[in-house]
Amino acid sequence: MAKKAAASPAPAPEAPAAPQMNPAMAPNMGMPGMMPGMGMPGMQPAMMPNPMLQMAQMMQMMMAGSMAPAMMDPSAMPFAGAPAVDDKDAGLSSDFLRPALLQNLIKSQEGVSLGSVLDLLCLTEDGSAALGGVPKGCTMALAGPPGKGKTRTTLAGLAKVAMSGQKVAFVVAEEGFHDRDGNGRDDLCSRFCKIGMGVTGLNEKDFRKKVLDNMFVLESQYHRGHTWDDFVTKYRFLIEKEGISFVVIDSLNMLDPSRNRTADNLSALKTYNHEKGVTCVCVGQIRDTGAPVGGEALVHTADVVFLIEEMSLGSKEIAELWGGSYRDKIDVIRAVKSVTTPIFPHPVRLARDAEHGVLRVHDAQPEMYAAPKLK
Repeated sequence: MAKKAAASPAPAPEAPAAPQMNPAMAPNMGMPGMMPGMGMPGMQPAMMPNPMLQMAQMMQMMMAGSMAPAMMDPSAMPFAGAPAVDDKDAGLSSDFLRPALLQNLIKSQEGVSLGSVLDLLCLTEDGSAALGGVPKGCTMALAGPPGKGKTRTTLAGLAKVAMSGQKVAFVVAEEGFHDRDGNGRDDLCSRFCKIGMGVTGLNEKDFRKKVLDNMFVLESQYHRGHTWDDFVTKYRFLIEKEGISFVVIDSLNMLDPSRNRTADNLSALKTYNHEKGVTCVCVGQIRDTGAPVGGEALVHTADVVFLIEEMSLGSKEIAELWGGSYRDKIDVIRAVKSVTTPIFPHPVRLARDAEHGVLRVHDAQPEMYAAPKLK
């Protein structure tokens, strides 16, 4: 019998082909912002979902569910904190004064004697006599042309104040104070000692002990790279560390070589000096017009202003009155202002001490403008 051939396996039925869909009728499943199945054939454009609207709705839901921190207007933040709590700190209240609660309301202005014409220009409260010194605790400007004796007069004042036992400081901004190498120059230190020993009558040994031991020198010179900020830092350190009570600055203008901030610098210096009780004389320069460098702003800022000027004797009568010759020029000083005292209302003709160059009242000062007597 013939063998039957092995039957081969029947082929698997083919999967039905996926129905073809008109692309124009396909749902918009791949469009951004559209959920699957939302696109339907025949949907009108007006009914199509708006992706931007959906995004805005999602953001609102997140904000409502505290899923993102709420944004705050920065300008409102200082007022958005918790209510103020009394922590026993005076806070802003410490900046307010109640005059009714203050003690020693009425004070009399005291003077610091410098032994020069500057002692005569500010008067006692009733105006009947000279105060006998520059107003204590005030910041003053002494301005005038070069070569009139401003530096010598203030150096003599430094020596007298130091000899009284007070600690003093000399701020040098125009030249070096001491020539350490001995180059043959009669330096500022040497000139100060000569002037100081002359006006105090002390020998060198006693001058060291009674004057120089109470004196400090601060060099602040822009050509050495020192700035106004450098000066302020060193000045505060010196005043507070050593307890300085009297200062001469020569000159205020040179602490700022641009000379554009003289009045602003003086204002800051004055405020600090008031807080620390420092009496300060700032030597200053004048412009070609005769006005101080710093102008009206400087005059307004300083507590006291002394101005050295050249007066022209423009008539024979004026020349006779002031003891000069017709068309000559004489040096006079006047107190422009003082916030704490009355001032002598007339110019004072200047002379210089023949030995030390310190400014004093000229012998030819008119009798009708006689300088006030010391109290």
